[in-house]
Amino acid sequence: MTLPTVDTAAVQARLTPDNTLEALTFEAAGSTTASGAIKGYKAPVYAVPVAAGQTLTVAFKPSNTSQYMNVTDAADTTGAAVHRGEVDGADASLTAAKDTIYLLQPFMVRAAARRGESGTFEISVTRK
Repeated sequence: MTLPTVDTAAVQARLTPDNTLEALTFEAAGSTTASGAIKGYKAPVYAVPVAAGQTLTVAFKPSNTSQYMNVTDAADTTGAAVHRGEVDGADASLTAAKDTIYLLQPFMVRAAARRGESGTFEISVTRK
């Protein structure tokens, strides 16, 4: 199975200066874990390539109750989330209809971000 290639320059251009991009690399059908920190509006964004027909499962474990994670399709320039953490919960399961680069975007809710709150998180990612 061939995974789509992450165009890091194109994806980074769509992010805010407060975001840093990291492409997660692991077996085409496998799992990995990423951990990071959010401070105010500063947060990492993780790119995960998924082949057509594959299912991406993500579990978000934050240390701060004001932290959530959205999942977006990098090809969707509107930035609309396909999984909205505040509404849909901490876990996501998405099946790709076509080759897709999903962006995992941890964030602090705006009121907490304005106060400069911080927290750590762990994201477990499975692609099958």
